[in-house]
Amino acid sequence: MARNEEKTLAALNRWTKQVKDLEDGDHAKGQKRYKLSFEVDNVKDCEKFRGASLKEATKMIGEIQNAGLGEHRIRDMNDEINRLLREKGHWEDRIKELGGVDYKAQSQKTSADAEGAELAGQSGYKYFGAAKDLPGVRDLFENEEAPEAPRKTRKQLFKNIQPDYYGWRDEEDGMLVLAEQQKELDLVQKETDKWQEGQKRKRIQDEILAEEQAEEAAKKKAREAKEKAKADFKAFVDIPTMDEIEKLILKKKKEALLAKYGHAEKDKDLKVAVP
Repeated sequence: MARNEEKTLAALNRWTKQVKDLEDGDHAKGQKRYKLSFEVDNVKDCEKFRGASLKEATKMIGEIQNAGLGEHRIRDMNDEINRLLREKGHWEDRIKELGGVDYKAQSQKTSADAEGAELAGQSGYKYFGAAKDLPGVRDLFENEEAPEAPRKTRKQLFKNIQPDYYGWRDEEDGMLVLAEQQKELDLVQKETDKWQEGQKRKRIQDEILAEEQAEEAAKKKAREAKEKAKADFKAFVDIPTMDEIEKLILKKKKEALLAKYGHAEKDKDLKVAVP
């Protein structure tokens, strides 16, 4: 993360700290501080070294809360905290190998681990205190999407299922049996009321249909009576047929034409006779 100059300063700071630890003695008894966990063969020393790493990381986490330290110093401290936490993890693995406490299997995390925030794409590297607000880091946290909860497998879903889930011991509970019986009676009564209501609606519909059919039959009977009365009617006046009507119309047209053109011929003859 740091630039070349920052990396150089960080390496120099770590080397200076290591020299100081060797000179002053990391422990009161002057015991050597091992950096490789497999070099230690007893749980007691591993616990001691683990506690020392955790103590240093916790102290630096308290210091890194100060945003006035400057960007370079904050980045170096954040890198050092992550290194100390990795070192603590190595000692925990070694303690487990030697038959000691399995710290990583415990449900609760240490206060140092809980203080850090980890990005989804940078597994194992955490940001502490003011390092979360560094330029570029804050944007990564704001734009980071919340990870989806892992889906459980079928084996995990059925792992803790008891016989009660399938209702195998429901009959042992007398109150539950009484409640089921009451529920059954309520459902039967509900279905009975529903059936009776349906029968009632059906009778009403049948009555309405019967009334409509009776009314339709009465109308049909009235139409038939009217048609029969019309068929029995006798006219006492001669009614001309269609042929007679057509002949009469043709005759009227001829008379009109003769009347029109006859007057025209007479007027023509009179004009010729006058000298």
